[in-house]
Amino acid sequence: MRKAALSLVSATMLAAGPLPARAQSSVTLSGLLGTGVSYTTNAGPGGGGQFQLSGTHAVPFIAMSGKEAIDSDMAAIFRISKYVFLDTGNSTPFESYVGVSSNALGTITLGSTYDLLADLVPLTSERYTSLLATHPGNLDRTVGNALNSTVKYKSPLFGGLQFGAMYAFGNASSATNTGRAVGAEVSYSSGPIQGAVVWESVNGVPYAPGQKLGITRLYGIDFSSNPTAAILQNQNTASAGIAYVDHGWRVMGNYSYTRLEAAGVRETAQSIDVGAFKYVTAQLRVGGGYSYTTLDPYQWHQFHAHLDYALSKRTSLYVLGVLQVAGSGQLAVMRNQAPATSSRQMVLEAGMTHLF
Repeated sequence: MRKAALSLVSATMLAAGPLPARAQSSVTLSGLLGTGVSYTTNAGPGGGGQFQLSGTHAVPFIAMSGKEAIDSDMAAIFRISKYVFLDTGNSTPFESYVGVSSNALGTITLGSTYDLLADLVPLTSERYTSLLATHPGNLDRTVGNALNSTVKYKSPLFGGLQFGAMYAFGNASSATNTGRAVGAEVSYSSGPIQGAVVWESVNGVPYAPGQKLGITRLYGIDFSSNPTAAILQNQNTASAGIAYVDHGWRVMGNYSYTRLEAAGVRETAQSIDVGAFKYVTAQLRVGGGYSYTTLDPYQWHQFHAHLDYALSKRTSLYVLGVLQVAGSGQLAVMRNQAPATSSRQMVLEAGMTHLF
């Protein structure tokens, strides 16, 4: 049996062709898992409080990535990953791509990848410190989203500057974009200053305004009788973010302008947020932020605070709180949550994350 197995391996290697004598490769399993117990106000049919097990502090995922050296500068890379939700045990596709990386020429990837607006995540105070505190409805996509069938390029660093571009092929059956997507960015990092400016246009995004925004009317369509009804909308976003990092502090700010279009009608959304966190000790981090979002005539105010304590290099405990105050006649609604029963909702959560 052992000889047969060895013969099979040898035959497979010969069928694949000769291997470079100096090729070095590695495969890494990594991820971030976490969950917590949360209490949500104005939730459920009766509008009372609700306890549940969830994971809203970070994006939970597992990933397998690999790299093989082609020569002294170039390497082939790949990544396969999934969201993993510990409260249900369910998993959904995340990033999956192959590509080539070069220190001199940059990196190009092909597959399902984060769009360029995801690069603003570390410069967005609300999202950086908690997934739950994403801008309402994520209309500006700064929470970080993957797009199917995407070609993405990132240049090498030029004195702290880096450039990026992407194109995604639309597909009628796509759950992320039935139409094409295109984008470009410039980012900068030097000393304590980090920043990015991104423009991105995505067509045919499946979207349910009633469910994701807690509103009854958009694009001239009434969603009051069917809040889960989805439409295909085009999103054209320009966004800029900046951060200052020094002596354990990180101070962040971000502004986004999004032009939306569906059913022949155009709408405009804008979001601005500011925030900061501080490492009080090597293990303890505290922080918070505020964001304001408008989608005429709707508006949302959102406040956020958190505390993290590192038990080790990989494991942390956390407590967080997010309060959303929506405009008159609206229902508050937070990331991956059902709309509240009123215009205000608060979530308090305590839990644990593990990085590997």
